[in-house]
Amino acid sequence: MSHSHLPIRHLIRHIEKTRMNGHSDAPSSKSTPAWMQRFVDGITDLFEPFSGVARVGFECAHATEAWEISVFLGEKELVGGPTDGRMEATNFRFDLFGIRNCFTEIQSMQWNAFPNSHVCFDEAADLSFITVAGQYEGNFIRLQVHATPPDCVGPAIREYADGRVEMV
Repeated sequence: MSHSHLPIRHLIRHIEKTRMNGHSDAPSSKSTPAWMQRFVDGITDLFEPFSGVARVGFECAHATEAWEISVFLGEKELVGGPTDGRMEATNFRFDLFGIRNCFTEIQSMQWNAFPNSHVCFDEAADLSFITVAGQYEGNFIRLQVHATPPDCVGPAIREYADGRVEMV
């Protein structure tokens, strides 16, 4: 799998700041720490699309006692033809056993499922996700592995009617 990650919200925030300030050197939040990029690279290798190509996206935030990192495969946007504009999620497998090699120490691993989604969410698309809490290079991490990207995320890949594929 390609190591082409999508730190989506960070990119969107940077673009918004650039547009608001009218120049590209707008002040931005801290960049992603090098250790986190190594961690995400390791997690990326655990995704395997059942067909075609895919891009892993991630979001991260520092909470009081831990880094919270969510990973997912971005959607594909179909361009041209009768299905123009349709977004498709990517079917994939994720190597749960391999996650142990990405952490220095794992403290918990849970599967979260919301089959009775109307109780918890109004418009939840991701009704099941894995959460792993542990240490990596001295940093406490809560990792969530999602089957679909957040609603606010645009396409990761565009597939044109003529067969061309473009990473976004």
